[in-house]
Amino acid sequence: MKKILSLVTIAMLTVTVIHAQNGWITHKGDDRVSVKFPSEPQETAPGTLVSVASKDSSTVYVFSIVDFFTKFGIDSATLVPLKTIPRFTAQLKAGMKKSIPAADFDDIKISTWKGFTSYTTAGTDPKGKKYDMFMFIIGSKLYSLSTIRLSGVDVKGRDDYFAAIEITR
Repeated sequence: MKKILSLVTIAMLTVTVIHAQNGWITHKGDDRVSVKFPSEPQETAPGTLVSVASKDSSTVYVFSIVDFFTKFGIDSATLVPLKTIPRFTAQLKAGMKKSIPAADFDDIKISTWKGFTSYTTAGTDPKGKKYDMFMFIIGSKLYSLSTIRLSGVDVKGRDDYFAAIEITR
């Protein structure tokens, strides 16, 4: 019975992943990470930031890469003990507040995703927009996937987007 239940669960997850990426366009962020978007993203900041709005403009999908070594001189070895301490996530949150001053973000939750340190948070702004962020660190780079949804818009697009990450080992 457990085997059958496991097989059904795996089949359902496989169908969800296949559905989420069907017809989506792959954007190669760098040699390690690619992300699928519902349509062709536009490069906002060369090599570090791309975004696209959904067909009905109810959701914006954003992908960014911050190289701590290039930007701050922090290499991956130095980052290892820092990336799981509250002070680090507080600095991430402060940086997000600078980028999106109108939004109020929840505290950042630290976790592990596919063996990498990851972070999640959500927020809102006075106009009722919903911000959802999923970030993870590989080496000295922070990869960030964000969605900005209008109030009342279902989270399915967000979930599909966050599931559309491809890692090259």
